[in-house]
Amino acid sequence: MNQDTRQPPDDGADERGGISLRGGGLFTSGVLMLIAVVVMADSVEQGIGWDVAGPQPGYFPFYIGLLLLLSCLGTALWTLRHWSQGRGRLTTRSEFRRVRNVFLPIVAYVALMFFVGMYVSGALFIAWFMWRLAEPGRRHPLWKILLISISVPLATYFIFTVWFEVSLYAGPFADF
Repeated sequence: MNQDTRQPPDDGADERGGISLRGGGLFTSGVLMLIAVVVMADSVEQGIGWDVAGPQPGYFPFYIGLLLLLSCLGTALWTLRHWSQGRGRLTTRSEFRRVRNVFLPIVAYVALMFFVGMYVSGALFIAWFMWRLAEPGRRHPLWKILLISISVPLATYFIFTVWFEVSLYAGPFADF
């Protein structure tokens, strides 16, 4: 019963860095404003008025984009106006690293999908996660990584393309 339960001294090194509440709010507002502008611009091309049959195809998306733009602009202005109050941390450096370790492979998966299709990029995505993001000290054997990362896209292909006859983007492998 003489166990030492003391924690090592915390020098706060991990609490420095990361993302501040202010930075997170402004970045999120900026990204969402960009998305809103893209939606609104595309809606204008489709028509945002009324014709004899009712609203044109871009009518509702345009106004939803406008509401998103205005709300994000309000959030950004509020953040700038109350700049001194937002000194807290949204994430620490280690938390941000964990989010980055998930977000970057997702971006790669989506980008790769345009070149090699959904099935191949999905197999690579699953393999990456099983190989790199396994619990510490619990690496998956290569045979299991290959089995799962190949069988899941194959099952997806048979379920959607063969049985339900819903074609998913297969890229250059569509003719196989």
